[in-house]
Amino acid sequence: MAVAAAGRVRSRAAARRRRGLRLSTALTYLVLISWGAFTLLPILWTYVTSFKEPVDVFALPPKLLFPPTLHNYLELFNLDVTTEFENVGATGSASASSAFPQYFINSLLVSGATTGLALVLGSLAAYALTRFRFRFGSGLLIGMFMTRLVPPIAIVVPLYLIWREVGLIDTQFALVVTYLSFTLPFVVWLMRGFLKDIPIDLEEAAMTDGCSRLGALVRIVLPLAAPGLATTAIFALIGAWNEFLFAVILTSGDSKTLPAAILEFKSDKAILWGRLYAAGDLIMLPVLIFGLVMQKRLVRGLTGGAVTG
Repeated sequence: MAVAAAGRVRSRAAARRRRGLRLSTALTYLVLISWGAFTLLPILWTYVTSFKEPVDVFALPPKLLFPPTLHNYLELFNLDVTTEFENVGATGSASASSAFPQYFINSLLVSGATTGLALVLGSLAAYALTRFRFRFGSGLLIGMFMTRLVPPIAIVVPLYLIWREVGLIDTQFALVVTYLSFTLPFVVWLMRGFLKDIPIDLEEAAMTDGCSRLGALVRIVLPLAAPGLATTAIFALIGAWNEFLFAVILTSGDSKTLPAAILEFKSDKAILWGRLYAAGDLIMLPVLIFGLVMQKRLVRGLTGGAVTG
């Protein structure tokens, strides 16, 4: 009898634990789903609004059911150029052409060059800081870290004056060098954590077999640090792609990037909300796709770099 009673008590306790676990799991999923919906709602609303006619954009209350149109996207690529002011009841005229394709190419070139140069130079610097001992090495690392603490607004005017004196205002070269000034220290610090986790014995074995140090770096170290390179590339690309302040101050036309080009959809007569939403969606899309494609490698790289930080 006592054994049976004890068994029933244990069974009821186990059932209560299972019910508590199911309730806790359900609450966890509810919180995560609610938070995910809260964070994704602005992005979803932006994409939905980009398919509205200008008159539907201003409708109050907002229309959830409407005939979708590609009008705003076609205008960005000069395939269906009309005057949006007429549709919203304002007077005046808008520019008949859009330079959005050129701005998109500028963003690709500037972001790609910044990411590539930052990875090459930052990986070499991080390798030197992890494999060689020299005076003021720690001070150099701290100095690079301190550059990340300087607010961009504090250096944008001096940078503008420098580029103006050398005649490089509104050039892609000026943007790339400027972006490298705050991307490179971040790449060095991040890659240093990954390279410290790679045993030096592997390089010594490769050099014993006839590899030079550079050959060991290229053939042994960098392939092993591939997750770290991918992680670093993602952060560097996102930072250069989304940068706004320097792009607005240092460019005015030919070399303007997408974040700065958004300002062109606001004039003294009206705000072109349709094009604004469509442009914002196209700016977000490459970063979203790149992040989703590299998601697994990003998580693996972050976890690996956190081991030795």
